[in-house]
Amino acid sequence: MSSTPPSYPAIRFIATQGNRLALAVGIVPVLLGLWALTIGWSWPWLGLGLGAGAVLWLILRSYAEVLRILADTLMPR
Repeated sequence: MSSTPPSYPAIRFIATQGNRLALAVGIVPVLLGLWALTIGWSWPWLGLGLGAGAVLWLILRSYAEVLRILADTLMPR
């Protein structure tokens, strides 16, 4: 009986597409802040969207880098 090593498709996806995913998730709060501004809400909503977008982008980008390091060093090829 031969055992095949696990492939971990989610880790591979985040390791390869992590930068794009972080950018896409980081843009969402910015767009929501712009939308809130256009429907008549006040300016702080745009600032909150910009801040939340930057924080989300930074967190997801660093998570993708950690997964990339783990995938390169620990996962079988």
